[in-house]
Amino acid sequence: MSTTAVITAWSAVSPYGIGSEALTDGLRSRTAVDPVPAPEEWLSAPSATARMVPDFDVREALGKAGTRGMDRMTGLTAVAVRELLGDDAGGPGTGLVLGTASGSVQGFLEFTKASLEGDRPIDVPPSKVPNMAMNRAASASAIRHHLKGPNSTVAAGRLSGLIALAHARRLLADGRAERVLCGSVEEYSATRAHLAHRAYDDEAVLGEGCAMLLLEHAGSGPGEALAEVLAVHHRVALTGDFAEALTATLHTALEAAAVRPDEVWATAPGGAPGPAGEQEQQVLQALFDPAVRNRVPSPALLGDTAAATGAFQIASLLAAPAGAGRIAVITATDPDGPVGAAVLRLLTNGTPANGSADSADGAR
Repeated sequence: MSTTAVITAWSAVSPYGIGSEALTDGLRSRTAVDPVPAPEEWLSAPSATARMVPDFDVREALGKAGTRGMDRMTGLTAVAVRELLGDDAGGPGTGLVLGTASGSVQGFLEFTKASLEGDRPIDVPPSKVPNMAMNRAASASAIRHHLKGPNSTVAAGRLSGLIALAHARRLLADGRAERVLCGSVEEYSATRAHLAHRAYDDEAVLGEGCAMLLLEHAGSGPGEALAEVLAVHHRVALTGDFAEALTATLHTALEAAAVRPDEVWATAPGGAPGPAGEQEQQVLQALFDPAVRNRVPSPALLGDTAAATGAFQIASLLAAPAGAGRIAVITATDPDGPVGAAVLRLLTNGTPANGSADSADGAR
């Protein structure tokens, strides 16, 4: 059995809808999801808008069993895992690695508010207690879908998706799991909107969603390999020089993958707000021509999906019509300092498993 880690399936819950078909069709249209007024109970400002998963309600999506008090982030993750696994029973060898910024900040706030407003600090509705745990989404999804392998939550801001991929790859390499679901998630909420607008940009339109990948050793399962994971590297821009740190990270990843910059077919940047994102673009412009940089639609069409962006970047590459063997580079920067890069060899023509999207008509 090969020790090469490959992606054999993926799915997503996004503002385009539920499932890989919806995301593939939406990204290929290169049409941004129309922002909608933020829900009345989540308004952070009178004019707030968001790109949200349409008509998503946790209890309607997952049923009433075990969902009372479940936060939106956990609901999005559980649905993405369900869409990825289908009738698959999970099992002891299947792990799950989920990237998140810090869990559900709305859940934290609601718990804290209830504690402050109750007669005593401990007078908090029991249903709100699990939402305080950062690993709530990963653990609840694993329980619901009988995933009994390693269960991990990583928190690295906008790099969460890439670091989840690196951790999943390491679990496979160390023999800790036979296959691993990995991805990242972000929810829309009033608390997140308030924090994001205060930190970055009052005009930013926030998005939400979750993308999940199935990572296995090549040839170990019945699924067809969609992409080889050739390298994943990350570090921290300690001095605030994102360009210097990302350039070094990118060259390290390309060297580990034995790939030259002129062999790269497409790039998928993270597009962070502020200097982190601006310097990421400068690095890519210095290494790759415009055709390479513009070949794949940006996940920015979904709005600012923050911690979920990395998984959506990978999904955008898997959804792209491409010939087998094309090399793709994913980069990410976070305003707090982390930078990262991954190198994939695409083996799919971009057609989702259920085949609703066009085939490789647009392959170049």
